[in-house]
Amino acid sequence: LLEWLPLRSNYIDELVRHDGRASNASCHVCSSADAPWRCVDCYGSPSTCQTCLVDSHKRLPLHRIEKWNRIFWEKTTLRSLGFQVHLGHAGEPCASPGPQQYLVVYHVNGFHLINIIYCGCSTSPGSWQKRNQLMRVRWYPATSKDPGTAFTFAMLDQFHELTLQGKLSAHDYYQGLAHMSDGSGVRNLPKRYDEFLRSARCYRHLVLAKRSGRAHDPVGIDDTKNGQLALDCPACPHPGKNLPDGWEKSPTLWIYMLVLAIDANFRLKSKDRGVSNDPPLGPGWAYLVDPIPYHEQLRVQYAKDIHKRGTCESTFQAMEKATTRLNDGYLVTGVGAVICARSGMVRKNGVGDLQKGERYINMDYIFLSSIVGALVTLMLVTYDIACQWSKKLTARVREYPLHLQAAFFYTIIHVAVPKFHLKGHGESCQSPYSLNFLRHSARTDGEGIERGWSHINPIAMATREMGPGFRHDTIDDHWSAWNWRKVIGLGTILSRKLIEAEQMHTKHQAKFEELSATFEPAVVAEWGAMVDIWQSDPLHAPDPYADPDTHVSLADLRKELAKEEEVALAEGAPTIDDLTASSFLVKGLEHEELRRSFAALVAAKKAKPHTIQTAVLQERKTALLSKIKKWRKAQLVFMPCAAIQVAQAEEEMTAAASDPANATNTPSSEQRLLLDVPPLCLPSELADNLKSALPARLKLLEKETRLRLAQAEDSLAELRRLLRLKSSSLTFKKINNVGQRENTRARSVIVQFSSKIALTAERYRAARAALKRLNPNGDWTSRLQPLLVKDVRGIDEDEDGGKKKSKNQSEGRREISWIWTRIRSGEGGDAEIDAGIRVEWAKAQARAERWQEEITLVLEEMRRTLTYCDWKAAWWRDQAGLRNVSEDPTHAQEQVASGLRAYAEKQAHTWEAIGVSFAEKWYRTVSAHGHAIEWPERYRIAGQAARSTVAGKRRRTTLALARMRIDNAELGGGDFCEDPAIMSELAGATEEEEQMVGAADASTREDTDGAVVDGGESVFIDAGEDDFGAVDSSASDFEDFDINL
Repeated sequence: LLEWLPLRSNYIDELVRHDGRASNASCHVCSSADAPWRCVDCYGSPSTCQTCLVDSHKRLPLHRIEKWNRIFWEKTTLRSLGFQVHLGHAGEPCASPGPQQYLVVYHVNGFHLINIIYCGCSTSPGSWQKRNQLMRVRWYPATSKDPGTAFTFAMLDQFHELTLQGKLSAHDYYQGLAHMSDGSGVRNLPKRYDEFLRSARCYRHLVLAKRSGRAHDPVGIDDTKNGQLALDCPACPHPGKNLPDGWEKSPTLWIYMLVLAIDANFRLKSKDRGVSNDPPLGPGWAYLVDPIPYHEQLRVQYAKDIHKRGTCESTFQAMEKATTRLNDGYLVTGVGAVICARSGMVRKNGVGDLQKGERYINMDYIFLSSIVGALVTLMLVTYDIACQWSKKLTARVREYPLHLQAAFFYTIIHVAVPKFHLKGHGESCQSPYSLNFLRHSARTDGEGIERGWSHINPIAMATREMGPGFRHDTIDDHWSAWNWRKVIGLGTILSRKLIEAEQMHTKHQAKFEELSATFEPAVVAEWGAMVDIWQSDPLHAPDPYADPDTHVSLADLRKELAKEEEVALAEGAPTIDDLTASSFLVKGLEHEELRRSFAALVAAKKAKPHTIQTAVLQERKTALLSKIKKWRKAQLVFMPCAAIQVAQAEEEMTAAASDPANATNTPSSEQRLLLDVPPLCLPSELADNLKSALPARLKLLEKETRLRLAQAEDSLAELRRLLRLKSSSLTFKKINNVGQRENTRARSVIVQFSSKIALTAERYRAARAALKRLNPNGDWTSRLQPLLVKDVRGIDEDEDGGKKKSKNQSEGRREISWIWTRIRSGEGGDAEIDAGIRVEWAKAQARAERWQEEITLVLEEMRRTLTYCDWKAAWWRDQAGLRNVSEDPTHAQEQVASGLRAYAEKQAHTWEAIGVSFAEKWYRTVSAHGHAIEWPERYRIAGQAARSTVAGKRRRTTLALARMRIDNAELGGGDFCEDPAIMSELAGATEEEEQMVGAADASTREDTDGAVVDGGESVFIDAGEDDFGAVDSSASDFEDFDINL
């Protein structure tokens, strides 16, 4: 943009140039001097005489014409020049023409008034019909008899794409064309808005039917069955289409499970506008259910649908407000829908109107309609109120017609609540309806339907004003576009899913195995058996995923804190004569802990200074110095060599305290309080030369090592206990404390726990630092890891300290801190902690299993998608010969027969091309992880070819880099050379170059995006769709790549 700004004047001059005319302009065709016309839609818009202009636009009747009036260019029309449009003979006049008629035509560049002459020779049946003659020049007639208005296919296609992509309303599009035709508003344009609405509606209905193969049916479009215009999800299981023979007996039957999601949306309303003569063009043919049997069934069952208050503690109000939603003035208050929960595609006949909230009779009918013909044996259904909806579902289904019951009673159905919505349910729903714990649910989240609503909601303002039939057709059309974009997006979506699943499974499987290795095999087996029992009966079996009830009262917490404070402030020490070497070290560790506690108190005082607090700290300091002084006497006996280091430390303290610079930089007394407390100089803190002077018979280094190991283990155990108690107090505060007084008291308790947690963490760090000095390569290093700030968190908290609140810390992605995987056998005997560890083990197992299931399921979805593409291509080729046009007296035309064959082959080719593009995206990822390729042969070969092409080009790129580096010395420096001479000399490779290529290949890591990391340099090679051409060893192939070092 900064480069453009200085050129702005030049750009505006070029724009203005088009508003003028050269003084010597002549006709660019015949060189006539009288050339005052130009066509703004022709290339370059040259000046033209009238004769040449009319002749050159014989087949371009919808171009915009301007005339030079000696002052400026003014708009005119071909019609004003006597131009006529002849139909039936490729623009040439008919030998038996009809009378000239006036026609308004709307095109992508505005509206046009033209004189039209229909063909009258009737060379083929139906050709005499005016509507057919207009359709054959790709103009859609606004009426079927004697049309006076037409809309071009190009204009209708453009509006269709814009409204599907940008949700542009018909009114806005029509007004845009009107402004394009006359931006000044001075012309009297013909109003054809109603005709446009009707034509656009009929046209997109015909396009939908054509794309579904209805033109090929010998019975005709009127014989269309329910759901026949809907797009199936290629990744879903379809018996007879994309499932292998004998799939019903597979030991892994769960991979053929149909996974659906149900939800309601109360934005897609419809006003009661009193319209009774507006039926849908395709009632029940696509996604919305057929309204006539639907409303009849609702009328029959309405009296039986007695709503009862749910027993779930859910915060959602779908059921409570099912009969109380505002519906004054509305025929429809919303819609219910059923989609594929894996891909997000809407099921055929999976959408229905809601008349009064989210009632069972509505949602049951929509659900049953969506599974008609789904001959699978397993089904998983997610619904935000599944815990209530599933109750007595079987009894309710028996009230429906048999054709709706069939698939339901043929299938074993499991229900669950979408992951996000589950957080709003009560405790009794958390595990039994959780997709995180339900076996064979993989990584399904059940929230895909919410993303579908975000696509369809923008049309809500328009559809609420439509008649019932127009609204029905519009929603069908938008869901069809949604499904198609989901189909063509499967290549990217499934590839990303597999890559993420492989990475996350590796991570969580390692975490789970690490956690399991902490416990005895018998304990792990017992927990595994508990999980298996629960999976068979999640509503009644003991819940292995339920956190133990660790709620304690604030009074109990205060008592425990007071007791711990009493122990911490206890004074007194044994005399030196009573100390042994071990007790001397123990006492030293106690003094070290007191020194840390004192430092924490000083830091707290600095945050909240107070005169009384300063006096208390001074008293604490005096008592601490007294204890250290007594301990020093024993230190001189057990560690005489330490006197040198102690003296040095005290001299440094004295110098620091008397340094004027320190006095200037320490305005408060906190730093001076700490400066007077000397270090203890335990054996681990001594210099190496002093350690060797310690009395060998006392084994002080060995004893301190053992004490430090115990101190570190105890600190971890205490840290886990305190984190559990803090979590309990937070939960208790959230549930029970509502007043300011109670919340203040609760916060003070939580602050005390936080302080003790921080102190315990520092104790562990000190013990580990001492062990690093005492025995840096000991076995303890694998067990006692560095304790980072992010590691100090509860068992169910993420790295930010929140309870699974982070975007990337869902239950399936959550990683527990390593401190919870280092539980000592029989630790503490705390039943709550033991139960908590068992819960975390079960959740860790569930995470690893769900990611493994995701890998298996995504691979199967890839196979099913490619198999479906193959089946769909074959299906289209079968349609080509179904209809015998020679037996059809009204359309017995060779062109129709040719069109049927060509369109069927085009669709078959499209599906095959989609399958090939998917295979090219997936093959490298699937094969790189060692999975078997069980695809149809054509797609397996296509994937192999694409991988070989990319690999060949990548090798030549590596070779080119090698040649550049070798020859770089001769060219005079730099890490990279782009000399064209070298670029053109890549035909052969020397032995040295081959060695470099071999070394590069050995150290190369390929990621999923085609990146090559070679010796620390990243080489990103554009391997897009343009690069899957023929492989050649010439330099030109290499020059087509973008290489960034």
